[in-house]
Amino acid sequence: MKNLISLLIIILVAAGNSWGATVCFEKHVETEGGPATWNYEFGVAMITSNSIEDFVGFGDSVSGADGPEGGEIYTFTISRRLGQLVWNTGGHTFTPQIELPFTLEVVNENSQDPFLAFSGSLNVRWVDFPWNDYIKTTFSMGIGLNYSDQIYQIDQVRHPGDDRSHLKFNWPIQATLALPDYPDKQLMIFIIHHSGGNIFDDGGMNGLGFGYRGEF
Repeated sequence: MKNLISLLIIILVAAGNSWGATVCFEKHVETEGGPATWNYEFGVAMITSNSIEDFVGFGDSVSGADGPEGGEIYTFTISRRLGQLVWNTGGHTFTPQIELPFTLEVVNENSQDPFLAFSGSLNVRWVDFPWNDYIKTTFSMGIGLNYSDQIYQIDQVRHPGDDRSHLKFNWPIQATLALPDYPDKQLMIFIIHHSGGNIFDDGGMNGLGFGYRGEF
């Protein structure tokens, strides 16, 4: 974990050197009125027939998978806040949050009984948007691993004849919106992306969903 945090710091330092940027990691300590240590999320996503590149514009090209490989994925996540990177650059200070989410997926495909999948990731959440006084916004992305009890049928349909792995890389992508007076009550839109990364196998599956994020 320390090595991953160090890598994030090195990337930000390298990106900001030309602007005289400084960056340091602050471990999270929960204080009264401050951000909570733990967050929870639940959501539902449709299984899509798309590749991850199709999600760039969220246009007509994104659609749910038809047939036996279609269905929904119900997600339940507990996330621990590890701390934040304090990034000073160009006279501004940014504080991207570092989180460790653990997710349980209940995969409900059209043609078979539901099965479970489990993932854990290291996430970076950007919280410094200029319109936060009107709509509090966050955007997060991470990397981790996902293990599914069964092979997703959409994965088999999109890669016919190929060996498929139960273990894949997990690349969670998420945006949240909240009213400034209720920052802990967040609506979220998220992308589920599991891929073999040319290590476990080649290719994977994607889902698009909506949900709720809160803290405790």
